[in-house]
Amino acid sequence: MNSGNAVLSRLHQATHAAQAIAPLAPEAIDRLAGYALQRQALERRLAAGEQLSGWKVAFAGSAAQKRFGLDEPVYGGLTDTMIVEPDTAVAFSRLIQPKLEIELAFVLGRALGPGDYRDEDILAAIGEVAPAFEIADCRWQGWDFGVGAFLADNAAAGLYCLGARIPFDPVQHVSVAYRLECEGALCCSGDTRDREDSPLANLCWLIRRLLADGQRVEAGQVVLSGALLPPMNIQPTTYRLHMFGTQLALVFTAGAAPV
Repeated sequence: MNSGNAVLSRLHQATHAAQAIAPLAPEAIDRLAGYALQRQALERRLAAGEQLSGWKVAFAGSAAQKRFGLDEPVYGGLTDTMIVEPDTAVAFSRLIQPKLEIELAFVLGRALGPGDYRDEDILAAIGEVAPAFEIADCRWQGWDFGVGAFLADNAAAGLYCLGARIPFDPVQHVSVAYRLECEGALCCSGDTRDREDSPLANLCWLIRRLLADGQRVEAGQVVLSGALLPPMNIQPTTYRLHMFGTQLALVFTAGAAPV
């Protein structure tokens, strides 16, 4: 077994055991090798019957990029088995080291083929936008990784949950206010217009990067824009995200999920 297959085998076992594995040395896997392993793992998942449902942006902020010696964000893939329906319970028993992120989710209204696109062209291909939770779940113990290992771990893509979708407006949705409540108390709030890394800029970067990397960008695929707040440790309680005049709720439970 070569070293790449050995890494994927360890990550696969960590998923099924719901148990973190010892991290690798930061230099063990570089960025290109990490993306190659990510693609290989996604291909295996699709061959086993999963459906590619979209993509996520990670390390969108300059601080994260500086930490890992990057000059751009990175991405991971989403599949249909990662989808969690709103207002349902998520049991910690199915997760390893989960962290909660709140994001904007963009839904492509039409496919984009290979080519050079202006921002306006990419934004015109977006059909809908929605509030979203991402439950990032790293398989490397202690969230300790180099950038290549992070990519091999599919950018810690765990689960995600979309709220009510509304038609996308590239002008109106430059500024989106959000508020997160935990057990009825305000946890945090903000507005996307105040961010260093704009969700719309992250979206355009991702589409261009996917096309440059030979990935398919299809109608109906979801793009998670990157975390609007630092990833949070999850407590066994209810989280409510208020955005677009709607509410998206998820319940986390310490035991097994209800039947």
